[in-house]
Amino acid sequence: MKKYLVLAAALPALAFADGLNVSIDTEKSFQKIDNFAASDAWSGNFVGKYFEPAQKERIAKWLFSDKLGADGNPEGIGLSMWRFNIGGGTLEQDGANIEPYQRRAESFLDKDSGFAKRKTKEYKALGKADRSLSKTREVYDWDKCAGQMYFAKKAKEYGVAKLLLFSNTPLVQYTRNGQGYGVPNDSRANLKPDCYGKFADYMANVAKKFGELGLNVDYISPINEPQVNWDSNRQEGSTWTCSEMKKIMVELDRALSEKNLDTQIYFGEIANLKWAYGEDKLPRWKDIPAEECPNFIIKKFYDPKSKFYVGDLKHMAKFVAGHSYHAHMRNSQMEKIHKAVAEEAAKYGIGYQQSEWCLLPHLTANRMDCFTKDWFSHNRADIQTTLLLARIVYSDFVNGGSTAWGYWKGMEVEGNHALVSVFPRGGRLENGGVAEANKILWGLGNYSFFVRPGFKRVELSGAADLNKVAATAYVSPDGKRVVAVFVNSSFDTDTAKISLPAKYASAKASAFRTDSAMNLGNLRVAESAREFVVAPRSITTIVFDLK
Repeated sequence: MKKYLVLAAALPALAFADGLNVSIDTEKSFQKIDNFAASDAWSGNFVGKYFEPAQKERIAKWLFSDKLGADGNPEGIGLSMWRFNIGGGTLEQDGANIEPYQRRAESFLDKDSGFAKRKTKEYKALGKADRSLSKTREVYDWDKCAGQMYFAKKAKEYGVAKLLLFSNTPLVQYTRNGQGYGVPNDSRANLKPDCYGKFADYMANVAKKFGELGLNVDYISPINEPQVNWDSNRQEGSTWTCSEMKKIMVELDRALSEKNLDTQIYFGEIANLKWAYGEDKLPRWKDIPAEECPNFIIKKFYDPKSKFYVGDLKHMAKFVAGHSYHAHMRNSQMEKIHKAVAEEAAKYGIGYQQSEWCLLPHLTANRMDCFTKDWFSHNRADIQTTLLLARIVYSDFVNGGSTAWGYWKGMEVEGNHALVSVFPRGGRLENGGVAEANKILWGLGNYSFFVRPGFKRVELSGAADLNKVAATAYVSPDGKRVVAVFVNSSFDTDTAKISLPAKYASAKASAFRTDSAMNLGNLRVAESAREFVVAPRSITTIVFDLK
């Protein structure tokens, strides 16, 4: 009798939902997917420079490999864009004070903006007259950022399609206060008025050098979250007014043209998606005119009638980038915000890319849907956070029409808000250490490994409940592969009976799951399967391949 009572008590956790009748229509398509991305900030430069080769290679494989291993499971998550932080030089400046210190970044410009202390190849090639200009001339040291270059080159080796350079702050040599973060109570950019051209030239020069090294730069993002008050030593950052944002983009467009680069300007990196289409004015913006406030971003920068219009710049990407940090607490709120972004972007004939997200530290379980009341995560990279990520990807794609999705940190000390955890010996990254893959890495892989650049999202009906099961579907450019990703945020086991167009009648099925026990594990379903178990609290990717 005791055995039966125990079994009965366990039944609610094993409850089955009614089942889903899912239909995929590959003839009805939506946006084309551009990339899935993550960045080398903050710890990437230290890890790439100081960790042992085997540990670095493990990280690179986890992030970049798009191959199945001998066991039939993905080796990695196959990111299709890598974001390279072109830092402000805060790591090497005198009196560096950004904490934690791994958030300090090198730049490729000589520390003294000249040749006085670094006997580089450029210095040796100069004549005496030119050497006398050491206090005013600038020289680049391409041996710097060596750890970041390691991962950029590994991304290239693994076939990662795209590379983006992003800047959080202008170089400290160019900032108004000599720091890599802004001036308190000042909404203006931390950039000297006479340094806009210099900063633009620097970014374009880095892109040109990368190209010479075989690392083609697809995008440069010169501004990050211009709405945030970056006035403390917590990280590199700068606020920007609308006039300042337009000025740096005009200068960057010029610099890219002069160097005959086809790199596009990646603009927006909006901190809160509400600022893409609305006001939501902050009290600290009282020191600048209303038109200069970095809100209504899409209208201000993509309406040809606006004084800030940049849509006619040669190198301007035809989309706006934003961050889903503040759009996800409630599922209904997320749907509303993402739809508003899509509607606003459509008014001006541009697209949208979600370029950065992680679960911010101030958010607790009671403020978000689908989290258990007892939720706790030491690094915010656990299965509950992973399920949230998958719900956001769903909404960004379905409601926002996003053509890309970016996670914030590729790696970080103790895995804080990162895809990969790194544990430095003695607490110092310079001592090397070991790496571990986080659950959130594999959850992102349920999308990024299978949904490749050029795939199109197609119609999927029968699974659209973010509180329970929600799914999206994609088709490859040649039409030979169909991918469906199911996110089950409930505690019920469900089944999905999938109906496909007749051309896929003989397609071979495979399925991969991430949950508390599995990491993008191959479920080894029958090749002819059309009905699949959607486990509770899981992300399941189902793939159909024409033979």
